[in-house]
Amino acid sequence: MERARYFKELSLLELSAFYAGPMKPSAVAKWATGCPEGALALVAPWVLTHRKPPKATTMWPHDGTVGDFRDSVPGRAALAQFKLAVEQLHAGYAVFRSPSLFAASAANRDTLKKFFGEVATEEAVGTTRVWVPDGLWDLRTAIAFANELGVLCAFDPLVRDPGQPPEVHYDLDVSALYLRVAGLGRSGPIRSERLDDLVMLLEHYAELPTAAIAFESPSRWNDARNLKKTLENAVE
Repeated sequence: MERARYFKELSLLELSAFYAGPMKPSAVAKWATGCPEGALALVAPWVLTHRKPPKATTMWPHDGTVGDFRDSVPGRAALAQFKLAVEQLHAGYAVFRSPSLFAASAANRDTLKKFFGEVATEEAVGTTRVWVPDGLWDLRTAIAFANELGVLCAFDPLVRDPGQPPEVHYDLDVSALYLRVAGLGRSGPIRSERLDDLVMLLEHYAELPTAAIAFESPSRWNDARNLKKTLENAVE
């Protein structure tokens, strides 16, 4: 899809182009000319967050010390290049995804404190940092810990325990929202009732300075546009 068409319809794109490996300068420059300021959420290089490399032809230099939010020489080198891209693209967010089974253990908490406090600091990243916890974390625990770290905690507001109403997410201690909405195991677009739940959540947190929503559902383009239409109808 052409970037001009995308950003005519939507205002945020979570871009994983830097996750596997560095982009060519010409490709970065092309993205820079076609994206509004603050419209990109760049997924951080895998060598910062994961031990296992992705399947890709071009990857960040790595060794056995990378990933799991550990401090490593390859990770710091990738972070320096990542920051240059953040600045050139005027990215609004940098997204750090947790690997699978990265539980809320004392050791992992200490690792995250060192990572965001000494390695991927706000100055070293160059934009708002977003942490995506593994599903093993309790949401309120993850948000409280993210507040302690000085980062945003991404979460899926449509994921709730059976029987819990949408209001279960209405009293979260957040200063801004970064929502990542999955497909809930469905292959088609998210149902209108679920979109209504999202609208009510956004209305509840309307006084927050920012609210970013990234869809990772199979029908993410349609889901995002449908949410936009639902929001517009709610305002009308």
